[in-house]
Amino acid sequence: MKKILLGGTALAVAAMAAAPASADVAVKIGGFVGAQAALILDSTGTDGQRDRDYDFFTSARLQFDIKNVTDSGLEYGARIRMNQVDRKNNVTVDRTYVYVKGGFGTISFGDQPGVGADMAYVFAHDAAISNMGLAGGYADNVDGLYAYGGGDFFSLDPSYHTVGNDTRIKYTSPSFGGLSFAVDFAPVVGGKTHTGNGGVNDLINDPATIWENVVAGGLYYSSDFDGLSVIASGTATYGNGVSNHFDLETYSLGAQIGSGGLSGSIDWINTSKGFASGQTDKSFNSLSGSLSYVLGAFEFGLGYSYTWAEKNNNLAGSISSSGSDLKDNHIVSGTVVYNLAPGLNTFGEVTWERQNFRKDNGVINSNSADNTVFQTGLHVSF
Repeated sequence: MKKILLGGTALAVAAMAAAPASADVAVKIGGFVGAQAALILDSTGTDGQRDRDYDFFTSARLQFDIKNVTDSGLEYGARIRMNQVDRKNNVTVDRTYVYVKGGFGTISFGDQPGVGADMAYVFAHDAAISNMGLAGGYADNVDGLYAYGGGDFFSLDPSYHTVGNDTRIKYTSPSFGGLSFAVDFAPVVGGKTHTGNGGVNDLINDPATIWENVVAGGLYYSSDFDGLSVIASGTATYGNGVSNHFDLETYSLGAQIGSGGLSGSIDWINTSKGFASGQTDKSFNSLSGSLSYVLGAFEFGLGYSYTWAEKNNNLAGSISSSGSDLKDNHIVSGTVVYNLAPGLNTFGEVTWERQNFRKDNGVINSNSADNTVFQTGLHVSF
């Protein structure tokens, strides 16, 4: 409770310091619409279980950003993001938060990514295609959509398989010579009954409640040395497990360098406890690397992610018919993106994945499975 009161006080003090607004509030509408075709080239774990090996996939996003700056220089605003705008999901609202920003840093409050997602996500390919306008997992190499199985275990930041865009308060410091820090706090993490408008449900632990008193902190460094860009980050996240869920303990380290159109990154994510939304207390580690090269209107991306897990985690994946207790997981992906016009991109991508399990549960040859998928499509951002 003390942390909540302190956060609310900070917001109130910042607001009282503001002078009358010097301009009308600006509202920006953005988002994307993407469509892709997929062909499953090989899937040893589920061969014979499909009626076809090809499909189409589409999704969209709509985002509203509200911003104003007072005469005293205080910036304030809000974000509402409608994700997964499609026939399957209808609309998923995954971000609704307000913020104030000034010389003191930035305070944000509401449904939003935590420090782990903000600072730990270091992925060279994604940074390059984001500058071209792509988003939502399209053409995102090892961080792709995985609509046809796979992607069950790797992590590119600590929010994968743990906390998401939960209701939290977050403080991010200004940059001190390229170095900044951030902290956040979420009273409760759980399902839809514990997100933002849970009310009395947030005060009572039920089967949907996963963690309480989740805190995170991180450091982020970004600078440029005569054309060589350098990024480094480290984060830690903790939470108390409730309703038969294990405690949360996850860490990250990441680094990225770039010069001209060439960039590379590497990051390590360790979830010591609480992987898979608190289902296991066994340790999971992901080590991921990315290379990106931008040449004119083209971007070429190559990525690899290796995940290994402690014994007796008992987790199963989506590309094996009956394997369980993950041993390790390999993902390799190659991507080519071409910018046709402002906001319009096309791409081709091949992703191969292997999941190795310690148990086959009586089904011969089910403790190892491969999945290879080719995807191509169009993406319009606005």
